[in-house]
Amino acid sequence: MKRFDQAWLVAKRELIDQMRDWRILLPMIILTLFFPYLMNVAAKSTVTYVNQYGANLIAERLLPFLILVVGYFPVTVSLVVALEAFVGEKERGTIEPLLTSPLADEHLYLGKLMAGTIVPLTVSYIGIALYMGGLLWQGIKWPEWGFIAQTLALTAVQTLLMVSAAIVISTQSTTVRAANLLASFIVIPVALLIQGESALMFWGTNDVLWLAVLGVAIMSALIIRLGIVHFKRESLLGREIDMLNLGWVWQTFRKALTGTDQPSGLTRYLVSAWKRRRGEEAETFSFREALWLDWNGILRWYREDVALSLRRLAPSFWITLGIGLIAVLAAYLYVDSSLPVAATLSDETLEQSLKTIRAFLVEGDSIGISTGMLFWHNLRAELVIMALGAFSFGVLSIVVYVANFALIGAVLGAVRIVGISPWLIFVSGILPHGIVELPSIILLSAAVFHMGLRLVTPEEGHSIGETMIITFADVIKILLAVCIPLLIIAALIEANITPRLLIATIGRSLDLKP
Repeated sequence: MKRFDQAWLVAKRELIDQMRDWRILLPMIILTLFFPYLMNVAAKSTVTYVNQYGANLIAERLLPFLILVVGYFPVTVSLVVALEAFVGEKERGTIEPLLTSPLADEHLYLGKLMAGTIVPLTVSYIGIALYMGGLLWQGIKWPEWGFIAQTLALTAVQTLLMVSAAIVISTQSTTVRAANLLASFIVIPVALLIQGESALMFWGTNDVLWLAVLGVAIMSALIIRLGIVHFKRESLLGREIDMLNLGWVWQTFRKALTGTDQPSGLTRYLVSAWKRRRGEEAETFSFREALWLDWNGILRWYREDVALSLRRLAPSFWITLGIGLIAVLAAYLYVDSSLPVAATLSDETLEQSLKTIRAFLVEGDSIGISTGMLFWHNLRAELVIMALGAFSFGVLSIVVYVANFALIGAVLGAVRIVGISPWLIFVSGILPHGIVELPSIILLSAAVFHMGLRLVTPEEGHSIGETMIITFADVIKILLAVCIPLLIIAALIEANITPRLLIATIGRSLDLKP
């Protein structure tokens, strides 16, 4: 409790400064008054138009989306307050008294975060209240209270997400201009997030929106944790200029990926040949020696670096595996409860369906399922997991991972409709290739999840940028050394063995001729 009391001292000082600056107040007031009016006009026009064609459902789903829009735009303007939280005071020369105060680093950080969140969130809720009042004045029926609660919660967690990310940028930037330029990496992803949430609203999937609230809240908490862990007041004064040192980035990434600073044998061979061709002195290095050196290097890489990375992943691996098993079981039970009675199909229908499946999977009469296609499909799924997890601390990667495993459970639950044993489908249609494919996706998801954990864990002597480079190199290491070889083996099995085994097993169990 004492922590927040001391942080509030910083927040109160910041809020007083904000309320004195007309350059901050004027845009916020204008947007707070203008956007609700604009959205009221849009709502009225839309409702009038769609009612002519009896499409009332569209208007009902549009109104809560406009609440998100009203709450979003004032935050984008108020975000400048958070972006200037530390770097702005540094440029104005007012940060030294704050940094020499007896307050701890976390008190300074939390105080700036509180001040940066209160103003945008207050402005957003005022705008939403004006918008709702406008709907009432125009005689437009409000959305259901559940939708209103979801949009208010989404506005709150998205404001916290944007402000917490802006505070992190403010601690890592040397000028206000640089911080403002980096703001696009906050505004654009949140705008895309709102588009995804709007799709859920139009589909009427209200329950899923609460999962979106939970996911954004988790990401906000992780970003706050990231900022507190890596915030050091002395670094604010010591950093004078932003420099993009691509050489340092590459060397740091290469060392984390390969575990050594030494060039490869093939590189040494090419450099030696180039120098000798130019008549310069060079070490005697043959192509055979280069291959032998690289082969020993690959063996050492697997034996030492990859093995060490896998040992570090052990806790994350078991957590990820547990999440996957829960997803399979939950999806199976959900589908099983939705289809409690198995349907009875005639033998003729089953036999015809089996022939169709055989032509599709085994004979390739339709599209020809090849090893390369299956490998690319699985690799693309893992690349999506890696890309989404890279900027969400692993949160979005776990969502995609859960969706993949939930699909397995849903398929196993759905086969009951034709009276086929789920265990039969699992053993003959999933397990043959899944025994190598599933560990691949579990390992990569665990590596991305572990990357997020390491980013929010204190590491002495490593900045945010260096930690991101090292952790990303670990993910690439697992992908190249373990996941891709497993996916190649899985694609070979899935294209050549699994379909035949599945068709033969199903035909034998149903006493049909495949």
